[in-house]
Amino acid sequence: MRIVHAANLQLDKDGAHLWNQDQKIHHGLIRLGHFVYPFSINDRARMLSPTGSKTFGKGKTNKALIETCRNVHPDLLILGHAQYISADTLREIRCILPEIRIGLWYVDPLWDEEPVRHLRERTAVLDALFCSTGGPLLESFATANCPAHFIPSAVDAGIECHRAFETPDEEILHDLLFFGRDKNQPDRRAFLTKLRDQLPDLRVGFYGCLDQPLIMGWEKEQVIRRSKMALNLSRRNDVELYSSSRIAELMGNGILTLTPRGAGLEQLYAEDEIVYYDALEDLSEKIRHYASDRDARNAIAQKGWQRNHRDYSGTEVARIIVDATVAGASRSLPPSQ
Repeated sequence: MRIVHAANLQLDKDGAHLWNQDQKIHHGLIRLGHFVYPFSINDRARMLSPTGSKTFGKGKTNKALIETCRNVHPDLLILGHAQYISADTLREIRCILPEIRIGLWYVDPLWDEEPVRHLRERTAVLDALFCSTGGPLLESFATANCPAHFIPSAVDAGIECHRAFETPDEEILHDLLFFGRDKNQPDRRAFLTKLRDQLPDLRVGFYGCLDQPLIMGWEKEQVIRRSKMALNLSRRNDVELYSSSRIAELMGNGILTLTPRGAGLEQLYAEDEIVYYDALEDLSEKIRHYASDRDARNAIAQKGWQRNHRDYSGTEVARIIVDATVAGASRSLPPSQ
């Protein structure tokens, strides 16, 4: 099929964000054998703004997407984090291409109503919605014309290309690492501070938090490759199937990953593929255990790596998006508003 993938490929980051979900899903669509035309929403908005601001280029970007669909004549329009693309734009595209199917994927949290308002405003003109959160929150977005589907965070063998479980001991830099910000997140900062204080004898690396700089791109990959374990700590761990996409970056690069219980991730990862912990004390004990047990650590890390690349690759996630968008639900063209 012909597909226009309108997402945020972050070309302005000069490769620092090479692991973003937009790229992985885009590669997956291509690997399925489709012709996929990239439309990078935010980059296009900056290009079309007289000031270089994506906000001021929003109107022209919507017109550009309409013209792109007119020229490419896609079978599918796949949107990713398309807050700047209006429902009226999608209606106009449907008028031009009555047979088109439109799907939208979104991998940020669903519990804050304001950031997801645009999703609710667009379900009337979508054939399917895809989110990295499950359960009642996801179900609340489904409509008769727009089913809502869960998608896991994707990995890409060309991006998550390392196998930390094969790193020789003499190259190890950290026993434990964590990537993530703690600005305006006092609970996260307090948790990480207590964890650091409980592990004074271990080599712990914090990046982007506890007053340490964040690292990106190739440098970040090398730190993952040269560490024993990594912490997957999301903003909340009580929302069904939700996790930061860092879980894919970590496990996809073959590092033993520790994550809190509570989100039902057991539905995605078995106990021998990831390490679940219940509270700070339990986490500290497990870190110490796996820091000294190389064989047990690497066995779990390898199984987690295998699970991600087998079942949660960008190709498999793209397959879910394509198949469900094509299947969709029977619909009539929504009236203009």
